[in-house]
Amino acid sequence: MSVRERFTPDTGVDTDTFGVAVLRVAFGNYIGATLCLAALAWFGLYWRLGFFSNDQFTFANTLVGVADGHLFIDRAVYGPASGASPGTYLVDGRVYGRNYGIVVVSAAWLLALEAVSLVADVRVVVVGLWSFVVIGAAAGAGVWLDRRRLCILIGTAVGAVAFVGNLLVATPLSPYWYPLLALQCTTALAAAFTTVVLYRLVSRLYTDRLGVVAGLTAAFATPIGFWASLPKRHSVTALFVVCVLYTLYRSREAASATVARRFRALTYAWVGPVTWVHAPEGFFLLVAIAAVDLPTARSNDPRELLVVGLTLSVSLVPFFLTNLAISGEPLQPPRLLPEYSGDVLSGDGGAGVTAGSDANSGQSGSGSSVLSRILGQFGASYAVLLAPERMGRIFIRHGYTDSLLPPQDAAVNLSVLESMPLLGAVVVYPLLAARRLARGASLRRPRLAGQTAPVTVVDAFTVVYVLLLLGLALTTLPLHHMFTMRYLHPLYAVGVYWMIRIPVVRRALETAGRSAVVGFGTAVLAGVPLYLSAIAVGDLVLGEAVQLYALTALTVAAVVGFWVLLDTAVGGFESTGAAVLGAAAGLTAVYLLISGVTLFPDTGDFLLPLSRAVSERLHFMRLYGSTPSYW
Repeated sequence: MSVRERFTPDTGVDTDTFGVAVLRVAFGNYIGATLCLAALAWFGLYWRLGFFSNDQFTFANTLVGVADGHLFIDRAVYGPASGASPGTYLVDGRVYGRNYGIVVVSAAWLLALEAVSLVADVRVVVVGLWSFVVIGAAAGAGVWLDRRRLCILIGTAVGAVAFVGNLLVATPLSPYWYPLLALQCTTALAAAFTTVVLYRLVSRLYTDRLGVVAGLTAAFATPIGFWASLPKRHSVTALFVVCVLYTLYRSREAASATVARRFRALTYAWVGPVTWVHAPEGFFLLVAIAAVDLPTARSNDPRELLVVGLTLSVSLVPFFLTNLAISGEPLQPPRLLPEYSGDVLSGDGGAGVTAGSDANSGQSGSGSSVLSRILGQFGASYAVLLAPERMGRIFIRHGYTDSLLPPQDAAVNLSVLESMPLLGAVVVYPLLAARRLARGASLRRPRLAGQTAPVTVVDAFTVVYVLLLLGLALTTLPLHHMFTMRYLHPLYAVGVYWMIRIPVVRRALETAGRSAVVGFGTAVLAGVPLYLSAIAVGDLVLGEAVQLYALTALTVAAVVGFWVLLDTAVGGFESTGAAVLGAAAGLTAVYLLISGVTLFPDTGDFLLPLSRAVSERLHFMRLYGSTPSYW
């Protein structure tokens, strides 16, 4: 009996069945739920409490206002007393923030934290929840490995020891951190669900094993893990992009026209939340969807388009209402409003907006002038493609910023390839295309029932979307500081999909999965002490420590690229390739852990007290020498 049939009036609604249905919708199956728990457990290890960039002051202050029942900022709890931090805008004497799509959702978490604090110690509750997450992830892994009893015992032991250890060094969690923690819960859950959606997509395309690999890769081996607990928009936008991949595929895979229509409409529904968070990215996500969906749809009859249009319109309602409440114009988001100069909340005019705000902020003007500015930005961005040195700094090797003096440059930027060495595998795509041409094969893939094959539609969307993303962001890159070229953040989620689509990668992971596990484990177990020792022995400051990883990552990316080209050309190196892929993923995991625990913490406080204790022992490593503020 299907889930829908279980909820008919004849059978009634069974609470157990309803719970299973919710889990299926959210996670797909127990594997998806296990991946979500594993990702959250991993993020928790280096989940630090602190303001990583000064526009996060804006988000926290905006959240305080929303929790008080209004959209404007009436008190600067965080950041400068003037309240003038990046992303603040002035309308009719009131100060507003941005990223309301994240802030409004986070208000629910803030209210929950405040409610919990009335009856229990929030720190104890958080530590307990994390321990249960560890146990849940272990139990799910046990089912997957057919070692349920053993994995539950191990998970329970680890969770219990961690719980006790955390309590032994715990200090009360100050209410000061509640708004930040609420924002972090939203972004961490978005990052965790990105792993789930990638698993569900890849498992439908290929196998559960490859789906698990895709999900774990997203959490452990890409910058998705870096930004998971940092309250900025990047985790959220990456989630909705992979949601588009999944529902777009389901809309083409479905045998029933009704089911296909539902998933097609849902594909457009993801535009609304992205637009509510960041209007330019939402607009170009819509353009990318329409550019691929309309030409490849089963039907574009009025009924189909009406359903799609209504779904899109409903998804945009929160965006329109927020704009209407702030600016009086439903199509004018906060980013198009005058920037706040700091003379309202504190009376000290001229405080100004501090450096470090995101691109595309403060664009005011008429719709035609904004459109003209956007088109000009795209022209400038695509012109960057003709600048090899600049493209090299964005995608291959960033290094130090020549225009800044050494004391001014913390050198914490990583190129796209340095941020995700596994992307070295995509170098094989020109060879694959050349092979198809040499064999005289049509570049068009097989069609199903007269329609474009589902995977071809998804492939086309990823290409169109990334091209639009580059047009939106390249003109601002490389910017000081991007850390992981964060304006291109959805590229890393798409990159996981591109990697899995490579035939030799799939073959290596399917036939030599154990080698990949060994490569990953070896890289992590050896990499953590080696990296820490290199930082300590070399007296490396922050920028030097990051660039040490960058050079190592670039070397590993080159090895990944060499292997995938060799195996594609001659074959027979699956075991070696699996080990290389595992090692590349492990190297990134090492950086996520070390950078989160020892390099970037600025307050000394963490979600887990044990992480704080470890950081305090290793914190001295990043303080050798003098490093400037990196935001």
